Amino acid sequence: MGSEKKSRKKVVYRRHDRNPIPLLEPERRKKTFKEYALGYGHTSALDEADRCILCRKPPCTPSCPVNSEMEKWIGEIQKQNVWEAYKILRRNNPFSSVCGRVCPQERLCESTCVLTFKDNGQSVGIGGLERFVGDSIRMSGIEWVDEKEPPTGKKVAVIGAGPAGLANAYFLARKGHDVTIYEALPFVGGVMRYGIPEARLDRRVLDFEIDLIKKLGVKILTGIKVGQDISFEEIRKNYDAVFIAVGSGRGKKMGIPGEDLKGVYTAIGFLMKVNTGLVDPMLAPDEKVELPTGKRVAVIGGGFTAVDCVITSIRLGNETHLIYRRTRETSSARDEEWDHVAEEGAILHWLTQPIEVIGNENGEVIGLKCVKMELVPDPKGGRPRPKPIEGSEHIIECDAVIMAVGQGDNPLAYKDIKGLKIDKWNNLSTVDEKFRTNIEGVFAGGDVVNGGDTVVRAISHGKKAAEAMHEYLMTGKWEYNGE
Repeated sequence: MGSEKKSRKKVVYRRHDRNPIPLLEPERRKKTFKEYALGYGHTSALDEADRCILCRKPPCTPSCPVNSEMEKWIGEIQKQNVWEAYKILRRNNPFSSVCGRVCPQERLCESTCVLTFKDNGQSVGIGGLERFVGDSIRMSGIEWVDEKEPPTGKKVAVIGAGPAGLANAYFLARKGHDVTIYEALPFVGGVMRYGIPEARLDRRVLDFEIDLIKKLGVKILTGIKVGQDISFEEIRKNYDAVFIAVGSGRGKKMGIPGEDLKGVYTAIGFLMKVNTGLVDPMLAPDEKVELPTGKRVAVIGGGFTAVDCVITSIRLGNETHLIYRRTRETSSARDEEWDHVAEEGAILHWLTQPIEVIGNENGEVIGLKCVKMELVPDPKGGRPRPKPIEGSEHIIECDAVIMAVGQGDNPLAYKDIKGLKIDKWNNLSTVDEKFRTNIEGVFAGGDVVNGGDTVVRAISHGKKAAEAMHEYLMTGKWEYNGE
C-alpha cells in the first residue's frame, strides 16, 4: 500500500522528465533559414501537458507579462481540447504562437513553475505547449474568428505596427472600437518581422496571427510616416484616442574609432536587409548594406539581437565570431541559444571588449582590435563590472562587423507634439501606470516607453493601454498621474 501511494505521487510530480523540443541537426540547420526548432507533436505535447499539476494558485501566470492563465489552457490540452486552449490564450495575447517561440520563458513563467522548487526539477515546457496550441489551430485549416463586442462608434489611431501597436489594436477592436494603424515601413510586424530571423520565427506563423487581427476589422496603412507624411495633430483631430507604439529601433553603434568603415553594420540594418530585403533610412540612417557572404564576421553584443545576428550570419555562409565584454552567464540571451550557435560553429569570445575597428587603405574592415576583460565587484552592489586587463590588446581578423549594442530613439512621430513630456533619451517613459501621456487622449507603450525589451513585454503594454483607452473612450475621464 505504501509503495502504491509513493508510485502515484511520482506520476503526479514528474519533476525530471521534461520532453525536449526536437531540433534540426546543426549541419542541416546552419545551411537553411528554415525554422530549426521543430516543436512538439501531438503525443509529446499531451505528455508534457500531463506534467502540469494545475496549481490552484499558479505562480506561472503572474510571472507572465500578459498573465496568460497557463493553468487553464494547459488543462484544456490535458482534455485534448486545443480549440478551447487557443481561445483562452487569445484572451490575453494575440501572438501566442510567436511568444511560444521567442519568449524567454525560462526567466518568466517557467522560472516559477512549482516543479522546479524541489530536487532541481524541470519546469513544464510552457513555451513549447503555447506554440503547439497555436500551430495546431493554424495548421488545422479551420477558420478562426475572434469574438468582438458591438461597435462603440469610437475611433482610435495606433502609430506603429509592431507587437505593442498590433496588440493594442487587437484588444481595442475586440471591444468594438474602430481602429486604424499607421505604419511607416512597407511591412507589418515591427521587430517580429525585421529583427527576428526566420530560422527562429516562421513567417507563416506571424502572418497568420496578423491576419486574425485584420479579420477583426483593424485597418493597417503602411508606408506612412507620421510626422512627415501626415502630422500628428491631423491624426489626433480625426480620432478619439491615439496610441503611440513606434518602438525604439533606430540602429546604434559603439562610438569607437573605425566604425564608419565599409563593412560595419548596425544589427538593425543587417537583420532588416536579410529579413525584408530593404534597409529603411529611418532605422538605419546612411547605411547601405551589402550582405557579407563567405566572409569573416564579428558580432558585438550579448543579448537576443546579437544571437539573431550570429544565427543569420552563419546561414549566409560566414565564419562568425561573437564578441562580448561580459561572460556567458551574465549575458541576457538564452543559455540554450549559445549552445545552439556554438554547435553551428560560432566562435564565442567572452570577456572581450572591442576598442577599434581596423581598416585597410581602401576603407574596408580587416580586423577588430579588442582588449580582454575581467569582472570586478560593483562598489554600488550591482552586478560585477567588466574591467580591462592591461596589456591584453589583440586583433580578431574579420571582414565585417555587426554592432548589436542596443537601440536608439526614433521620435519622428511625436517630436513636434506641443507640450508632450519626453525624457532625455527622447523616449516616452513619462507615461503613467495606465500608459497615459501628459496629453489628453494620447497613450504610449512598447519600446518607445522602456527603451527596448522583449516582444511579450511590448504586447503587455499594448494590452494594458487598451484597457485604459477603453475606459477613457467610454467615460471621458482623464487623470494623468505621471511625473
